[in-house]
Amino acid sequence: MNELELAQFAMPAASTLLTAMVSDGWQAFKTRFSRIVAGRSGDTRATEGNIDELRQRVVDYQTQGHAERGQTEVFALLCAVLARDPESLAPLRELLADIDMSGSEDSSRRVSQNATVRDNGVSFQQVSGTQHYHAN
Repeated sequence: MNELELAQFAMPAASTLLTAMVSDGWQAFKTRFSRIVAGRSGDTRATEGNIDELRQRVVDYQTQGHAERGQTEVFALLCAVLARDPESLAPLRELLADIDMSGSEDSSRRVSQNATVRDNGVSFQQVSGTQHYHAN
């Protein structure tokens, strides 16, 4: 994997992981992610501790309005893992697919609205989407 391919994979992967990290569903994925990060060393316990610290920093960054710092850290971690062990790409892709399938996105970013009006005619409106907040 060359640097361009690495960046093209790692940036959206970092975004997906970042979203999962700040969600309630993170615990379901943390051990798998720790195994991928630990790689051949197999020291998942120490790696889980590092991942917990990373998650806390990510949450702190978001609270302070600096979410991009968290994404940069996750991106750098993914790049380091893939540079060290290119074979970790397959399990990482599987993990990302499972995260996407789980819908572990932060539900506070989703907007859904339904309304039905009766007696003065029938009107039905349904609105849904994802709310994006960008701090300046």
